[in-house]
Amino acid sequence: MTRKMAALAALAGLGVVAASLATAVPATADSSGRTTLNAGNGTAGVNQVLTGTYEYPNGDYPTCWDPRTGVRFDFKLKDGTDLGSVDATCSGTSTWTATMNWTPASSGSYTITAYASEPNFGGSGNPLGQASKKVSITGSKPAPSSAPSKARNLKVTGVSTNAVSLNWDAPSSPGSSPISGYIVKWDGPTSGQIVAPATNANIGTLTAGSAYTFSVAAANAVGWSDWVSVSQRTANAPTPAPVAQQRLVGPMWTGGGPKVTSNMWRTFNNTQNLDTNAGYEARLSATNRSASIKSVSFRYDGDRAQVRAVLKPGQRRGTFTLVEYAPAVPGFTAMSMTRVIKVVK
Repeated sequence: MTRKMAALAALAGLGVVAASLATAVPATADSSGRTTLNAGNGTAGVNQVLTGTYEYPNGDYPTCWDPRTGVRFDFKLKDGTDLGSVDATCSGTSTWTATMNWTPASSGSYTITAYASEPNFGGSGNPLGQASKKVSITGSKPAPSSAPSKARNLKVTGVSTNAVSLNWDAPSSPGSSPISGYIVKWDGPTSGQIVAPATNANIGTLTAGSAYTFSVAAANAVGWSDWVSVSQRTANAPTPAPVAQQRLVGPMWTGGGPKVTSNMWRTFNNTQNLDTNAGYEARLSATNRSASIKSVSFRYDGDRAQVRAVLKPGQRRGTFTLVEYAPAVPGFTAMSMTRVIKVVK
């Protein structure tokens, strides 16, 4: 079948369907051709199909394939209500048909008129004719669309330090359309919202030992139900394991007690004795130096730690505080030891 023949068959089918939907309609003739309107009685709130047809007079018509022509239908009620405009399609040689969907808002008697015209670019078009039909609409509007009723029996089914599990029952009424899912939100030290496809949810990334309020609403194509809520505190975080105290051996002097001679290097420790039980080496520094001391220096000679203190010119004695310091490391606290060192001439 050629494309042209297929198009003709489809349009002819449309005319048959439109004719089957409508009741018999009197034709309104005019000088240009024949205009008809098919419309049937119906029920308020239910879609009605309006079908307008225009036939060019025999012997004085363009064909369906003439690019210069076309027909438009405007559908209106007697009170002036504009139901809309539709460009017609052509079948046979010169029969133009257009359909319009109309949903009457309430019951009553309505007069519908279809106006046929030839569209003009930039204008309203040349009028061809019109046809009217009076129809009777009975009944009332369908029940309004509605959201679901509330979810039921919301409860907590599991609690951890950072998560809470929830479960609930579906609403007693889904509303005017099926349940599409559930909105779950929470408020507390942190807040958020997710969509759950079923009647359960697990809310993670919460703060340990904190109070939260969890709320659930059912949703359908119309909207959300009212919220239902439950409160729950997350579990407390476990008590951290005790942190071990670092140990320092402290200065071990070679040849005498904690006293050094000015400007002389003095060995006071094996560097292994500076290692802590955390596996790190302590740091050395000098603080609280008396005004008579010019400088204090440290160095390592092989595996020995040495210190040199220098008195200022003319001074014969002084003191400083030797500090051994181990900073905090994973699993161990910081630790320091101090010892007052005498400096003599």
